[in-house]
Amino acid sequence: MSSSAQVDSEHQLADPVVLGTGTARQEVTDVLDLFSAYFPLPYRVIATVTIGVWGWTSVLYVLNRHNINVEYLLRFNFQPGSAAPLYRSAYQIATMLTTVYGICTGFMWLISIFGKSLIFFGFDVLPFLCLIVLPVLIFYTGHQGHHRAARYRLFQTFRRISLGGLGHETRFADTIAADVLTSYSKVLADVWIMICMLLCGRSVAGIPDRTCGGEWTIPMIISVPYLIRLRQCLTDYVRSNYNRSHLLNAAKYATTFPVIILSVAKHKFDESFGAAYLGAITISNLWVLSMLINSLFSFYWDVSRDWDLSIFQLSRDSKNEVSRSGLREITYFPKQFYYLAIAFDFGLRFTWSLKLSPHLYFFNDFEGGVFVLEVMELFRRWIWLFLRIETEWIRSTKTGKPGNVMSDVRNA
Repeated sequence: MSSSAQVDSEHQLADPVVLGTGTARQEVTDVLDLFSAYFPLPYRVIATVTIGVWGWTSVLYVLNRHNINVEYLLRFNFQPGSAAPLYRSAYQIATMLTTVYGICTGFMWLISIFGKSLIFFGFDVLPFLCLIVLPVLIFYTGHQGHHRAARYRLFQTFRRISLGGLGHETRFADTIAADVLTSYSKVLADVWIMICMLLCGRSVAGIPDRTCGGEWTIPMIISVPYLIRLRQCLTDYVRSNYNRSHLLNAAKYATTFPVIILSVAKHKFDESFGAAYLGAITISNLWVLSMLINSLFSFYWDVSRDWDLSIFQLSRDSKNEVSRSGLREITYFPKQFYYLAIAFDFGLRFTWSLKLSPHLYFFNDFEGGVFVLEVMELFRRWIWLFLRIETEWIRSTKTGKPGNVMSDVRNA
């Protein structure tokens, strides 16, 4: 799914949808209430974080099995032979998150089913207690035996990138973390919705109020991860003695902001500042154009720049088999995986087109559909991470021979 698709999904519930009247409308309302009752917003936030940690664990494990030294690329300080692989720390943290999440969810269901009178006292408190435990489990650094080094490094990374920082020695780790954060922009907005509803004295167990805090608050929150990444690209541009590739990368993230503005104008046209000048059709067309530019630009960058694949440089006259395949000389995975990754990346960056079909509108308009789109974006990012880290490893070894790369890894 494209980054702009996440942006737009924040305003999708505000779109007028022809649901019919009477019984049909009531059935839709009942479905929405049922989904939010059994899977409230706080638990969906915890679920996405847990899924993300498991995804990162699997990336570390698979790359380790393929002899790609992820610890070296992330500049993770460790002593070979005396410390466990990084994926083991991630695995244990993911297991703890899953256990806590299972306990919280089970307790919530028990309360809602058997203790209706307890909902007032505990139902809204429980999800927020789980949300407090979540960052503690991830960032706790108090005991040496609880993967203190890994947790402390993760905390330092997120503290550094929170203002768009980019370390000299930890550049790759910082950019990876910031890119992952863009996939969680919608989840960050969900956290704001929960906090806003809590401050307003409203229950978070029902349907979320996606207008809480004003029309521009959520779009501003969604913009933060892209602003972070934009600043990092500009920092790279200056440090690299004005290498234009970093400026182009910054332009890619900048294409997200017109989507944000036009999404608000499109979904709140009657109140839009541009209504009197542009007209509804023009704003809608500009929105589609901005989505196309952002999605195509991002897809091209993923395949050509982040993964170093040559699919956009195919030449029928080329005598190089690698060039004809559209991949690259060094690959660690089966060829089919790269083609599937390209197809998935393209398809998931265009899920916003579901809004153009009246038959598929529910994906963007209902809470269940919004959650599915969030998980699909995490799946896209999961695939992206495999090839992005693999590409960085190939670049860092500075060799064009697969045999030498494997030898370098084993000796690292």
